[in-house]
Amino acid sequence: MENSLRANPLDIRAQYERQLTELQEACGETMLEIRAGKNAQALLDAADDK
Repeated sequence: MENSLRANPLDIRAQYERQLTELQEACGETMLEIRAGKNAQALLDAADDK
């Protein structure tokens, strides 16, 4: 606990910003995977209708 009180606020901010960036990238990748899955399913459904 003492170490957290001694932490530099700029270090904490940098850590927070890195974590935020990583989470945003992960979210973006997940959205792309969902879209790719939906597109693949649409293509499979279209192929089944023919």
